[in-house]
Amino acid sequence: MKKTALLLSILVAASARAEETLPFIIVESRPLNAATDIDPSQATSPVRVIERREFENRTVNLSEVLSTQTGVQIRQSGGLGSYSSVSLRGSTTRQVQVVVDGMLLNDPVTGGVDMGKLGLHDIARIQVYPGSAPAQFAQAGIGGVVVMETLGKDIEDTTRVNLGAGSFDTYKAGAFKSGSHEDFYYWISLDQQSSNNDFEYPNESDWFNPNDGKTTTRRNADYTQKTVSSKFGWEPSQTRRIDALIQFNDNKQGVPAIQNWRSNKAYLANETLRTQFHYQQQDWLDGQLHSSHRLLFADLNERYNNTTGRVGLGTSDLHTDTRQIGLVNTLSVLLKAHTFSGTLDISHYDYEQNDRLDELETDKRERLQFASALSHQWQSPQHRLRTQATLRYLQVHDDSDESLLGQQRRKLSSETSHFGWQLGANYLLFDDWTISGNISQQTRIPTLEELHGDRGSFNGNDDLKPEESLNYEASLRTERAWGHAEITGFFRDLDPAIVAIYDARGVGTYTNLSAEIYGTELDARYQINQNWSLYGNATLQESKNLGAKIKDRQNKLLPGIYHESYLIGGTWRRGALTFDLEYLFGNNLYYDAANLLEADTKQLFNATISIDRVWPNRSFSTISLEMRNINDEVYQDFNRYPSPGRSWFINISHTF
Repeated sequence: MKKTALLLSILVAASARAEETLPFIIVESRPLNAATDIDPSQATSPVRVIERREFENRTVNLSEVLSTQTGVQIRQSGGLGSYSSVSLRGSTTRQVQVVVDGMLLNDPVTGGVDMGKLGLHDIARIQVYPGSAPAQFAQAGIGGVVVMETLGKDIEDTTRVNLGAGSFDTYKAGAFKSGSHEDFYYWISLDQQSSNNDFEYPNESDWFNPNDGKTTTRRNADYTQKTVSSKFGWEPSQTRRIDALIQFNDNKQGVPAIQNWRSNKAYLANETLRTQFHYQQQDWLDGQLHSSHRLLFADLNERYNNTTGRVGLGTSDLHTDTRQIGLVNTLSVLLKAHTFSGTLDISHYDYEQNDRLDELETDKRERLQFASALSHQWQSPQHRLRTQATLRYLQVHDDSDESLLGQQRRKLSSETSHFGWQLGANYLLFDDWTISGNISQQTRIPTLEELHGDRGSFNGNDDLKPEESLNYEASLRTERAWGHAEITGFFRDLDPAIVAIYDARGVGTYTNLSAEIYGTELDARYQINQNWSLYGNATLQESKNLGAKIKDRQNKLLPGIYHESYLIGGTWRRGALTFDLEYLFGNNLYYDAANLLEADTKQLFNATISIDRVWPNRSFSTISLEMRNINDEVYQDFNRYPSPGRSWFINISHTF
C-alpha cells in the first residue's frame, strides 16, 4: 500500500501542473466502403463498441478489456497472460468467433481463441456482436462475434514510446511510428510484456500442497510476450486502397500445476505469423459497386513441454504446426435505400502434431472450408426503419492421417455442408427510442480435436454432429442528452450442442446433447454533469442441460457461466485528470455439469487514475495508474485455479 500511496501522490502533483487542454488529432474523412467497413450504426442488434482511448496506455490484453462489457464473461487460469476464454451470453469459447480485420483467428483444431495472447497495441477499435453477426461476414458464430480493427491511415504522423511496470514483476515496453509520403502510408509497432505472476494465495484444500504453509506463492506461471506488427498502404484516391498487414507474436509461458508443485517445469511456447493483403475499391459504376479482396496467410508453431509430468496426464513434448491460407472476396451494390452484398470466404488449414517422447509418426490433418453469404439491407426514406436479411452456406472437407496405439495408422475423410440465416429489424420511436428484433439460425462445425481427439487428453468422435442454434433477441434502447439506457432479452436453443464427458482417468470424449440459454441484459450510462458520469450493466441468465444421456446432468445449469453478473462504475474528469472506479460482481457459477461444485461469489473493486500533459511543442504525455482487486479477494474462474489478489500497474506514454 505504501507504493500505491506514493504513486497516487505523484499523480496528484502532476495533475496540479497539467494543462487543461489536450492536443487535437487530425483524422482524415473517407467514405465508407460497404463491402469491408463494419459500421455498428447499421446493425439491427446491440453492439458494444470499445474505442482505443479506453484501453490505450494500460496493462491489458483483449480478455481484460472485454471483461467489463455487457453479456461478456472471461475465464482465466490465473494472472496476466494466462489462458483466457470468452463467453457471450452463456456461450462456449468455441461458439464465439474472433476476427482481426478480415481474418478469423479461431483455431481449426481446438476451435477457441486464447484471449490472453491477444495484445491491443495495434488495435484501433473493438466491436462485440453478442447476437447477429455483421451482414458482410460469410461465417457467423453461434455465440457471437468479436471484431478487432487495426490502425489504418487515419492517424497523423506519430512517434510514441511507452513504459510500464507493476505487481508480480510485471514489465512492459513499446514503441510506435507512423508516417506518410504523398499517397503512401505506414506504421510499425513494437511491444513487449512480461510477468512472473508470482502472487500469493492461501494454501487451501482446493489446491492444497502439503509442502507449503498457510500461504503459498504461485509457481511456474511466468510469461513473456514479444510482438511486432506493421501496415503499409497506398491510397491513390479516397475510393481505392491497397495495404498489407503483418503481425508476429512470440510467446512463452509456464503452465502451472493445480497443486503448485515445485518440480513442475511445464511450458507452452508459440510463434505466430499472420499476414493480410487487402485491396478495396468503391468507385465502380459511379460509386454504386464497392469491393473488398483479402489474401490471408498464417503460420502457428507451438511447443508444449511437460517432460516432468506434473500437469495433466503423463509426460509429453508436443510440437504442433498449423498453417492457413485464405481468400475473402466481398461485393456490395448500393441502390438508393438498398444494399446487396455477397461474400465468398475460402480457407485451407494444414495441421501437424508430433510428440517427441513417443515413437509414433506425425499426426496430419487438413481442412478445406468454403463459406458464403448473401445479404440485403434496407432503410426507409426517413431512416426510421432498418431491416437486414442474410443467407449463409458453409461447406467443410476434412482429411486426417493419425497414429494409433500399436504403430497403426488411421485415415479418415469427411465432408459436410450447412445453411444458416438471420433476419433483423429496428425502428426509431419518438426520435429517441429504438426497438429492435432479430432471429437467426447458425451452425458450428465440430473442430478437428472434437472429431479426431488429442493425444492423451481427448478421444475423437467421428459420429459427432455439428452444433445448431436458433437465436432470438429483442431490444429497447434510448439515446438522450444525459446518456443512454438499453434492455435486451435473448433466447438460444442449442439442438444439438457439443460437450465433453470425462472418464475416471480424466480423459474426455465429445458428445452431442441439447441445451437452452435465455436471459436479460441491461446497459446504461448517465452523465451527471460535465465532470461526472455513472455507468453500469447487468446480465441475468438461465441455462438448462436438456440432454438425457447422463441423468445426473439433465435439467442442470450449464457449467462455467456466471448466471448473475453486474458492473457499476463512475468516471470523474477534471481538466487533464481522469479517475475511474468500478465494482464487478459474479454469482451462481458451477464448475461441473452435475452442479456439485459451486464457485464462490466474485466481487472486485478496480480503479484507474490517468493524467494527460500537453507540452509547449504540442507533444503530450500520459501517465496512468491501475489498481485491481483493491479488496484483495482470491477467487477461482477456472476450477481450482486461484486468481491474483490486490495488484497495481503504472504506465507512462509520450507521443512526439
